[in-house]
Amino acid sequence: MDSLTAYDKHLARAVMIAFFLPNRLQIFTLMGIFLFWVIRDAFFTKNRHFRPYGGALLLGSIYLLYAVHLPFTDPSRRSEVLFDLEQKASLMVAPFALLFMQPKTRKIISGELIYFVYACFASCLIGNLFYLLKYGLQINGPEAHIQYRLYFTEITTFHPTYMGIYLCFATAILLISPKHRQQLKGWKLGAVLFPLFLFLMALMPKAPVIALFAILLYYGWINRAHKQQVVPILAVLLLSVSVACISIPFSSQRVGELSALVTAKPNDNPNANSIQMRQVIWSVDLDVLKKNWLTGVGPGGIDPALEARYKDYSRMFHVTLEPHDTHNEYINQWLCFGLAGIVLLVVIMGVQFANAARRRDHLYAILLLIFVITFFTENVLSQQRGVVFYSFFTSLFFLAGMKLQPNPVEPEIIKTPERKPELVPEIG
Repeated sequence: MDSLTAYDKHLARAVMIAFFLPNRLQIFTLMGIFLFWVIRDAFFTKNRHFRPYGGALLLGSIYLLYAVHLPFTDPSRRSEVLFDLEQKASLMVAPFALLFMQPKTRKIISGELIYFVYACFASCLIGNLFYLLKYGLQINGPEAHIQYRLYFTEITTFHPTYMGIYLCFATAILLISPKHRQQLKGWKLGAVLFPLFLFLMALMPKAPVIALFAILLYYGWINRAHKQQVVPILAVLLLSVSVACISIPFSSQRVGELSALVTAKPNDNPNANSIQMRQVIWSVDLDVLKKNWLTGVGPGGIDPALEARYKDYSRMFHVTLEPHDTHNEYINQWLCFGLAGIVLLVVIMGVQFANAARRRDHLYAILLLIFVITFFTENVLSQQRGVVFYSFFTSLFFLAGMKLQPNPVEPEIIKTPERKPELVPEIG
């Protein structure tokens, strides 16, 4: 048994690094490590234990909605639902895989979160270095931010929004994790956070930037009695924002899109401004939702419904508008499954927030806060970078406070003539 657990820390570190690997390699890495842990922990656990199956089932219940809708989907759209089931499989697999691991294994995984921070930093650094090697310092064109974001995605395989989500979580680990909070304090912590803030400001994904400010407000609240801990963090944040706006054109161009809304005209081409395009996406989503708010259109019907409305908007603006997904996880679940979908999503998030509050698990609460905010602008559960990250870490934190308890079985009594009856020790 010792030989099978000797490398658990290394495997846990590989899990953290795997989130930054190419998609296919990521899945094979996580599947191999999880399968080893589940088989080992189940095989060497002789006693049967109570396990919170209901909690794991709740976490994966969104996946069941897709499975239930498959037989009722039009045959011409069934392949899309099958793709959804394949893509979202981790919603069901991750909570049950972690459930069948021993608490000790889950604790070891949680203890190596710092390697997520290392891998996040390395991935961002590589993406930026490759960009500078290719384009140098000639980055002042009007479309520089688009060029930068596209090339960053090409090198790292990360859309800027999802890297922004990961950067927010890496920041939260450094701020909240008790294991590392004692090692980095004050200005040392600020110095480590500075490059993470700068990477985020260069990418400027709007929802993760908002999430970062929410994280720092949360951090300030829980440390309100120790204001000296908050001051260096705020100073470094202001410094990173200033450097980004003054020295990094990508950031100022993205911020400039907001000011363009003031001078925008009703018939302007929304393709020219990402904020205006977001407004169109929001309007299309609401138009479709108004007609299908009760029962939804099903996961196989959402794309045709959106595409039809985009054709109407193309005629309205006299330009060709490419159909987009809802860019909103709440509306996506609502359109897919009607009121049942949005209610289930809210219940899942609410139960997890209650669980985090009950255990006073601030890192878990911040993770959920990141998702609550980014769900407003992205279909996080429709991309592998989002759904695998969501399913693994929410399941890990949800089950972290659960301890496997032995079933109540009457102890066997052995009688010997020499000694009084004694209890047979439990084999564990």
